[in-house]
Amino acid sequence: MNFKQLQQQIDNNAMANFYVVTGEEEILLRRTAFAFKQLVAPEDRDMNYSQFDLSDQPLDMVINDAMSAPFFGERRVIIVSKLLFLTATGKISDHDSDLLLQLLEKPLSENIVVFFANNIKLDKRKKITKSLLKTSELVELPVLDERQSKQAVVAELTQRDYQIMPDALNELVMRTNAHYSDMQNELPKLIAYANKTKKIDLQAVSSLVPNTLTATAFTLVEAVIKNQQKAAVTIYRELLQNNEIPLRINAVLIGQFRLLLQVAGLSGNEATIASQLKVHPYRVKLAKQILKNHQLTNIRSGYLGMLNMERLLKSTQQDPEILFERFVLN
Repeated sequence: MNFKQLQQQIDNNAMANFYVVTGEEEILLRRTAFAFKQLVAPEDRDMNYSQFDLSDQPLDMVINDAMSAPFFGERRVIIVSKLLFLTATGKISDHDSDLLLQLLEKPLSENIVVFFANNIKLDKRKKITKSLLKTSELVELPVLDERQSKQAVVAELTQRDYQIMPDALNELVMRTNAHYSDMQNELPKLIAYANKTKKIDLQAVSSLVPNTLTATAFTLVEAVIKNQQKAAVTIYRELLQNNEIPLRINAVLIGQFRLLLQVAGLSGNEATIASQLKVHPYRVKLAKQILKNHQLTNIRSGYLGMLNMERLLKSTQQDPEILFERFVLN
């Protein structure tokens, strides 16, 4: 199920005893954790709401809590994160494994245990993982693509009686690389800016939302490929003036060139390629746009040039700006 379906289940008071939450959309993960917390009345949370981080807390504490009836309340909610024992390299004692399996087979009806598996790769071959997935509701919160992110932002603003202009929305997408969580993080100041007009325009986004290094890197890479020497050097200087570290800039640029070469060698739609490369679909979209208009030989040349510049940055004391100018001129 997705977040909306989970919310409907909560609204209908049709909760399961166990949930496994996966995905990488940070803001939806936070909202999910908050939704489960809200199931316990504020005055009951000291006794009936618990959070466990298994990287530094033992699993038997979770099991003991989950096997305990709520203390003068309707239900007990237990949030569990860092589930390393469910990974290929993670370990669990026979004692804890047996106790957890018993809990999964015979849960307390009033208790809800939520396992956040968003930051690990589950080993589905393990008996304990199979049992957990079999007895739990699975909440999947994958990264939203560009279209979904736009729709979600527009829907939220509409709900608040705000409007965002199409060019402003596109600029917000570009500056955040279409990451929904990042777009959401920028909304409060945009809403405050448009408090009187209720309309978020391009000027608001351009003034208030900073350009990320990754977003700027695509513009810089395209300038290099197009041989727009002046534009490329100007962008690079601006990055240095913004206190970006030369080696970090170089690493991001190498990553962008590498992404272009990888996308060029794969077939399929943006979502399929993004899944294979483990990147956001928006980055694949931008890469395809560049590949459509430029020869692969120029991209390979740029990639090799950036690798050479990285070598010089690490092995010499030469000025990064001069090195970049030489790279662009060549």
